[in-house]
Amino acid sequence: MGDERLVRQAQSGDHGALEELCRREWRSVYTLLYASLKNRSETEDATQDVFLRALRSFDSYQHRDTPFRAYLATIAKNLLRDRWRRPRPSIVDISDQPEQHDDEPQPDERLLEAERQRSVHDLLDSLNADQRDVIRLRVLEGRSTDEVAAIMNRTQNAIRQLQHRAITTLRQRIQEGSQV
Repeated sequence: MGDERLVRQAQSGDHGALEELCRREWRSVYTLLYASLKNRSETEDATQDVFLRALRSFDSYQHRDTPFRAYLATIAKNLLRDRWRRPRPSIVDISDQPEQHDDEPQPDERLLEAERQRSVHDLLDSLNADQRDVIRLRVLEGRSTDEVAAIMNRTQNAIRQLQHRAITTLRQRIQEGSQV
């Protein structure tokens, strides 16, 4: 069956005709790309990209102007041109990198610290609003019981009790979390 007839059938929705077209032309596209890329894996990926690009514009393709193989070759050449225009990632020589000093946290230490902070925030978020406010004002901001009582419009005793309950709740939740 000729390419023109296969193309028409494929454009009308015949999946078998489309598969046959792709099967016939795969080797020619691969060979064209491999000549430039010289890497099997990269060439396979690029060949797949060519066929994906061709399928996206397949409905507008007209056989009378260009044979299907030439149409695919044009797409392949454009893909190669696009790859050459794209900036290549630069290779970094690690010997040129400044040494990290022992007092600077390592990436894994920074990750653990971020996880600890997230856990503390989650624990604080699990408290009720009054307990959370007391912990923020007394512990995190270091305010006195008198100041917190005035801010929250409560007695000093009420602030001490709220703080005690908040710390007890946090202690329990930490213990529950370490048992999981």
